[in-house]
Amino acid sequence: MAIQGDRISILPDVLLHQILVLIDLKEAVQTSILSKRWRHLWSTLPILDFDFRRHAIHSGVELCWSHHHDEHMPRFMNFVNQVISCRDISSSISSFRLSSSNFTAITASFAEKWVEYAIDHDVEELDIDAYHSPTPLKLPRALFACKSLRVLKLNHYFDGMVIPKSFSLPTLKILHLDRFPFRDDDPFSFPKEPFSSFPNLEELILRRCEVSGLIISAPKLRILELSFHGYMPKFSSEVEMEKISTSRLNSFRFEGQVSLVCPMGELPCLKEIYFDLDPILESPYTDFVQQKMPQNLIRMLQQLGNAKSVILTLPTIEVLAMDSRLLEQSPSPFPNIKNLKVTRTDGIIDLMSTLPQNVMNYLAKGMK
Repeated sequence: MAIQGDRISILPDVLLHQILVLIDLKEAVQTSILSKRWRHLWSTLPILDFDFRRHAIHSGVELCWSHHHDEHMPRFMNFVNQVISCRDISSSISSFRLSSSNFTAITASFAEKWVEYAIDHDVEELDIDAYHSPTPLKLPRALFACKSLRVLKLNHYFDGMVIPKSFSLPTLKILHLDRFPFRDDDPFSFPKEPFSSFPNLEELILRRCEVSGLIISAPKLRILELSFHGYMPKFSSEVEMEKISTSRLNSFRFEGQVSLVCPMGELPCLKEIYFDLDPILESPYTDFVQQKMPQNLIRMLQQLGNAKSVILTLPTIEVLAMDSRLLEQSPSPFPNIKNLKVTRTDGIIDLMSTLPQNVMNYLAKGMK
């Protein structure tokens, strides 16, 4: 029986779970000492968030030096193993997150087993963030046949990954990949058109991925973001994909120091685009940048001509201004444009007083 005046303990499990997920998982486990009512409540939590840095802070460890990371990792591993081993085996997992920058060969093998555990318990959202980890992680093959997965976020270089020739994620709607090794030099390492087998994919974000030769084709894709900040391909300042074919695309966002070369199919549903092209001008590719990058950018904007809302950063405008002759010869890329913004880090700029006249003329051709 609940203690007199303790109104929280008499709440149903579903509400108490909502309270527990607001605090750190380590603290949620510690609530088991409060009373008999709370003893096993944490073991049925549907959300598991294992964050190495946060766990260290709650343990009183200052992660100032690398040896502090090494010293705390065994305690973090032990905590994750204890939570998983003591958790109610009949409870499914709605969200599983694992974040650490200090995986070794041994801890990486444990991480693979932890992911398998989440998959075995019908995980709906899986987020693996192994930022700056010196040891590549490997994903279990079962991940590529997970019927329950709706959201998948992977931030790490998953080297040596063995991808099955055919796989299916029928309920996946959101996919975020950071530093994921799509390779065109090894046709057996990953399918060339990987997203076509995701029938319900609606949002795709690729950051710093090797995408050369890749085909993006997904029947329900609405949001596509390609970011290459901090990524430079070898011997080039452009990224060349084979094709983007997504007829339901609403929003397209591109960021990076490299230009994109890619044929795009018809985009009748496109509403908004964002371009932040910020090339490194003092590099071995300076001449190439000044010659080819404006051409690549204008070609891409032309293919995105159905957009009604356009946001361009000031460095993108500067790339356009590199080739005045090409701007004069090119038709308006946006015949249906209704909203045009040019931004910089400190906000929106005054178009009329700041933009080069040739760029203004080029962009304004389609404005009514």
